[in-house]
Amino acid sequence: MTNSAARPASAKHHIRRATAADLPACAAIINDYMDAATSWLPRVIDHPAIEGMFGPDLLDRRTVFVAEDGGEIAGYLSMDHEAGFIHAIYLRPDARGIGLGKALLDAAKQARPQGFELTVFEPNSDALRFYMREDLVEVPQGRKEDTPEGVPTLLMRWSGGAQ
Repeated sequence: MTNSAARPASAKHHIRRATAADLPACAAIINDYMDAATSWLPRVIDHPAIEGMFGPDLLDRRTVFVAEDGGEIAGYLSMDHEAGFIHAIYLRPDARGIGLGKALLDAAKQARPQGFELTVFEPNSDALRFYMREDLVEVPQGRKEDTPEGVPTLLMRWSGGAQ
């Protein structure tokens, strides 16, 4: 989740809860990520299916935080209301390495001080380093090889506590 050509942090950054109007931008971020040339992540869900997952009813099931950069949605985090499982955290490529990922995780930590879990694709070494730096630890028995993408995932946990 780092970018060697990262811009410096800006006062124009803002984390807030998503509204229904933000969801198309969130769908575009994940679609763009899946379209990016990664040698390890095949696309198994097409664009319209992803867009369909970001209907207004998503906000009934999940807490979604968005990161704004200069008034535009630059990333998002989606987690269950009850279980606190983080289903997704994605940033636009130009928004990586400027503190927005940390700010999104901090919002999740504040909303869920008792802790949360998430999965990360094992080959995504940048994300894995980021999560470890943010005090998440791998749950060894949580490794999963049988994923729809055919790419192993690791289960990561933040046990909660004071920030």
